[in-house]
Amino acid sequence: MKGDIRQALDYLNENQIRATSAAVQSYLGFGVLDKVDWAEVLGPPRQYASWVVNKKTSLPTGYDEEDIHPDLSKTSKIITKGRQLQAAVDGYTKLTEAGSPGNNSIPSEEIKVEVADCHGNNCAVICPNCEQAYVVSGFLNKGIRKCPHCEKSTAVFTEAKAEWEETHQDVLINPEQTAARLIFKKEWLGYDVWVNFEEDGITYRYPHDQLLQTFISRLGIIENTKSWKQNGLYHFPRLSGEQKKMLQRYIAE
Repeated sequence: MKGDIRQALDYLNENQIRATSAAVQSYLGFGVLDKVDWAEVLGPPRQYASWVVNKKTSLPTGYDEEDIHPDLSKTSKIITKGRQLQAAVDGYTKLTEAGSPGNNSIPSEEIKVEVADCHGNNCAVICPNCEQAYVVSGFLNKGIRKCPHCEKSTAVFTEAKAEWEETHQDVLINPEQTAARLIFKKEWLGYDVWVNFEEDGITYRYPHDQLLQTFISRLGIIENTKSWKQNGLYHFPRLSGEQKKMLQRYIAE
């Protein structure tokens, strides 16, 4: 993923939601080991940018009190994953575009459905007005659907998906994975997963998303293979000499 910091900050300010710097870093396409110049990314300390916070303190780093938005601590909701932020910003952008001249705007008070379940590109939601369930798809109608029973609520797929992942992804995806060999999986993308495996008595621990991009860009493999396209995974039975060199920095002590 490679997001737009301006769109992210607009979303965080409009909805008064904090996001951790790690989530923003992932959203912007940086790897977990990349050094980010936050002064360049966010600009000078100011209330507009103060919604990007430190995970441990839940406050922006290096900000004076007058530079922090007065409503920052009014909500406990904090986006901690880049994938969540991407989905939320995409939904916000779609709604903004839908409200532009020539389109039918979607009143914000309608978008208060309860998310019951999500799987793939479909989410089951419950209308707060008639209490009936319906499905919103990420493929149909630009991912936006009114309640087919009473038309009193509106569901946005990206927002429903982001809400579901925020409350369930820690259970579904463990950030520490153990494998029998070097492997990449689509289901791990965007979850800041680190993978441990051993070969020839050497234990490796690597950042899944970052190493995947390295292998794709430097070796020109994985992305167009049948295994990756159809099964969502790619593994290496044995490491080659070149691959061992690429993994040298990830040897675990």
